[in-house]
Amino acid sequence: MTYANSRMRLCGVVLASTLMASGCSSPQAIEGVVRPNPGQPLLDRIPGPMPGFGSFDHFSDALLAACPRILSKPNATAGRVGSQDFQLRWRLSSEYCAWLYYTPEHKYEMSMLTDQSRPDDLNSRKSCILPPVVEDRRYPPGSLKYVFALHNHPYNSTLSDYDIRFIVSKGDEDGFEVETRDGKIRLSIIAFFSDSDDTAHPTCDGFFQYIPLTGQLLKWTSAQGAWHCEQTGTIKWFARTDFRFEKKTAPCQNSTEGAP
Repeated sequence: MTYANSRMRLCGVVLASTLMASGCSSPQAIEGVVRPNPGQPLLDRIPGPMPGFGSFDHFSDALLAACPRILSKPNATAGRVGSQDFQLRWRLSSEYCAWLYYTPEHKYEMSMLTDQSRPDDLNSRKSCILPPVVEDRRYPPGSLKYVFALHNHPYNSTLSDYDIRFIVSKGDEDGFEVETRDGKIRLSIIAFFSDSDDTAHPTCDGFFQYIPLTGQLLKWTSAQGAWHCEQTGTIKWFARTDFRFEKKTAPCQNSTEGAP
């Protein structure tokens, strides 16, 4: 999720989709992306649905559609660590985030994206501040159910402490399971990534997932049209602000949440 560089923040603007050549310029508008106006506070609501995304009967189909939609945004990927120009692409990269939600019509839809962020003077990390509420005017307030918090990682890197705390906070507010027509789905956060150095046409190569209710950290990867899941660790909580990562490498078992 995304941090603007310090120079742009000093100019009083939100992170632009592309780095401006010089001076303090207004962010370039990006289709499907919303952000606060210059000088305004961060958005606390995000509109839905995403135009042209469609509605889906199954969450796995919605995930497969969301991955390329998010990774195709400007500077959403930085390629592989160690590849030529990676450091430059990393400095220019952005994270975009959105909600995948379940509607009263029993469909899965995606909100619009945002790339709003807080400043990081060292430009040492990327983050996107996802508003906690989707505002879909087709439905009454409070009728939407939140399934997955979606975002991209500019390269193949695991979920951050911020990601983990964010989704646990959301679960504390609205619950950690969603009742759907197909049964219960556990709330989780997902970070898509691409291993391609062709940042103009990135491939959707996988995603990381954290499921608070089970504590599982999963890594899904795609190869030749098939998806593979591996558990990479677990999160052990000692308090709502204190947790420890425990490495655990094993095939996924009994995990359908997020399965493409």
